[in-house]
Amino acid sequence: MKRKGIVLGVVMSLLLALCGCGSGKNKEGIGSQQAASSKDYVYKVESPDIKGWADGTYSNVLKAGDVMYVYGYNWNGDNGESMEICFAALGSDGSTGQEHRIALGEDGGLNSILCDEQGFLYGIKVLYGRDSNEDGEFQDQYYFIKVSDQGEEIFSIFLNELPEVKEASSDSWFYVGNMMSFGDSLIIRIVDQYFLFDRDGNFQRILKGDEEKPLSNVNLVPLSDGKLACFSYEEDGCYTGFVDPDTGSISEFTKLPGYSYDFTAYAGIGYDLYLVNSYGVFGYDIGAENVIQLMNYVDSDLGVYEIYNLLPINEKEFWGTFADMETSQTSLGHFTKVDPKDVKERETIVLACTGVNWDIRTDIVKFNKSNEKYRISIQDYSSLYGSDTDYKAGINRLNADIVSGKVPDILILNNEMPISSYVSKGLFEDLKPYIEKDPELKIEDYMPNIIEAFSVNGKLYQLVPYFTISTILAKTSDVGPERGWTIQDVNDLMASKPEGTQFLSYADRNTMLIQCMSLAGSQFIDWFSGKCNFDSDGFTELLEFLKQFPEEVDDAMYDDEYWQNYDSMWRDGRVVAQIYSASNFRDFNYVSKGTFGESVTMIGFPSSNEDGSAIIANLQMVMSAKSAHKEGAWEFLRYYLSDGYQKEIQYGFPLSVKYIDAMADKATRRPTYEDEEGNEVETDDYIYIDGMEVKLEPMSLAEADRFKEDLYSFTQVYNYDENLIQIVQEETAAFFDGQKNAKDVAHIVQSRAQIYVNENR
Repeated sequence: MKRKGIVLGVVMSLLLALCGCGSGKNKEGIGSQQAASSKDYVYKVESPDIKGWADGTYSNVLKAGDVMYVYGYNWNGDNGESMEICFAALGSDGSTGQEHRIALGEDGGLNSILCDEQGFLYGIKVLYGRDSNEDGEFQDQYYFIKVSDQGEEIFSIFLNELPEVKEASSDSWFYVGNMMSFGDSLIIRIVDQYFLFDRDGNFQRILKGDEEKPLSNVNLVPLSDGKLACFSYEEDGCYTGFVDPDTGSISEFTKLPGYSYDFTAYAGIGYDLYLVNSYGVFGYDIGAENVIQLMNYVDSDLGVYEIYNLLPINEKEFWGTFADMETSQTSLGHFTKVDPKDVKERETIVLACTGVNWDIRTDIVKFNKSNEKYRISIQDYSSLYGSDTDYKAGINRLNADIVSGKVPDILILNNEMPISSYVSKGLFEDLKPYIEKDPELKIEDYMPNIIEAFSVNGKLYQLVPYFTISTILAKTSDVGPERGWTIQDVNDLMASKPEGTQFLSYADRNTMLIQCMSLAGSQFIDWFSGKCNFDSDGFTELLEFLKQFPEEVDDAMYDDEYWQNYDSMWRDGRVVAQIYSASNFRDFNYVSKGTFGESVTMIGFPSSNEDGSAIIANLQMVMSAKSAHKEGAWEFLRYYLSDGYQKEIQYGFPLSVKYIDAMADKATRRPTYEDEEGNEVETDDYIYIDGMEVKLEPMSLAEADRFKEDLYSFTQVYNYDENLIQIVQEETAAFFDGQKNAKDVAHIVQSRAQIYVNENR
């Protein structure tokens, strides 16, 4: 049986002239910025204190001539169940005029809203699941509405029953998308076609495109100069062009440079389009070779996920909504470009990465806003140099820069980098002296085994603020309480089990090989000595072990009965072990008492050195040994060792001994929640096993102490080396196919692996 997943997406847009597509870039990509921090990308944001707005539920602004309107959703206060849209004119001082409301009903929503220079508002109102179609299925009802600036409804057109709409959409599941203003017309996307209406609600025509390039898979963006732009996803990226509003044909259809995901396109001023993504705002003229950065969030001290519903006022000013990454609160913002000469001069520290998460960006913004001497600038190589056809271009470029000596002040590492090679070349600064000299930090306050695991010859090159443990779990009653076992131990255990018992569920040969090389690869390779050991009996024994696993998992083996009883397979002993990532005490208790139903051991992957578990660095940060800004770099890095950071770690284990103890203590107590009166109330944890509710008791003190002891015993670092794994995969294929014996293959792997290690040390 094939496993199936259901993805349900509900999209509701409050748009002006908006369409979404992937992230665009210039020839070297569009992303964090085109170079190191630039004063040219700085904007200031002001969030107006809107006065007179009853509920503070504003979502965005609209502009009609010289008048600004603020609008947003609100739940009717009478019953708390009826949704309505509220709008009012917005004064320059933040005051609002008379507030007007459009009733949406209990199950209503608004797909789009826009306005014209006369102050009329237009929207697509939807009532979900209100009616049945001819097949008896519930169908959403869509209404094209026009409302005066006084809240008076001018018309309400039921789109589902409009003859022209019914005829064009009879063979498709009916839905209405966004609405756009184009000249004297309004364009409404219905199913996969674009319908034009005049402003009195009269149907005009359908934009169909031509046979070679229909508009069914194309998104439209009306531009400020009266032209109609479009974009479309193709196999190799995103393409943009112009649409003839009379014929619907597309011209100048060219590929957007760089990555084409994760952006939203708006009509621009000074450019055809404004492209907005999670890094900033960019200008783009259709057909041009370059995408021009206009605003950078980090340079602007703005910690946001993205700016939404962008409304340009002029080339240096726009409105939009944004969600603050620190508070998760959505605010309305007025953005204005700051003259570069007015941007305060500070010492710039470059932080390079291949993708940076929201938390780190928030940390950088907070640091930049609070520090008068230093400023962190992000260089995301994936955004700068990646493309739709080569997602690894960014990491390849970063690796090339590092090898050539262009190491940034701070570098966030990932598992696709030859980290051990960089360390052996002396590219990174020893951070231990910085900790020892810091008046607020003590090296003994952090887990010694983690410090040691990321140290070389007593020097700490990698800062790992928090971590997880990758391992394999099995019942203690099967494997004993001590960590580590050999392949022979596994074979002996499986021989004692009933026929049909599985070692791991849904495990193929390649998965097991990757697990071995990542968790227990240190038994075959030592990066710091430069010695490989693939021509050993341990490796040939591993090959024989891996041969027991199928090349591909046969889905036919996993029928309905298998999946119906999936949750109990470890409890019942049908499966012996589970690949597991330990991230906190309570989750381990959940797996032990819930999934397995009894005590488990983090036994690890079977290996000759009996240490097949590994530390995964959830975050790895290093300082360049050649940095000219080491003092400032440490000023930023030390935050990740502070109590303020360590105590807030939720996913993963903190490096701080104090907060490891706090996490252990919490796991021995029942979980709590806050009731409506603000009181902390104890509750219980439950797990469902094949539909049966099982109550989970908290960890005992002895269980928490034992788990903590294990955490202090891990010394091996997870090492996913894609190039090395590829060598092993390529050469072992001949053994698994029966063309060569294990020893011959082992000698070939040894030769290739040794050359690879020598070249990268």
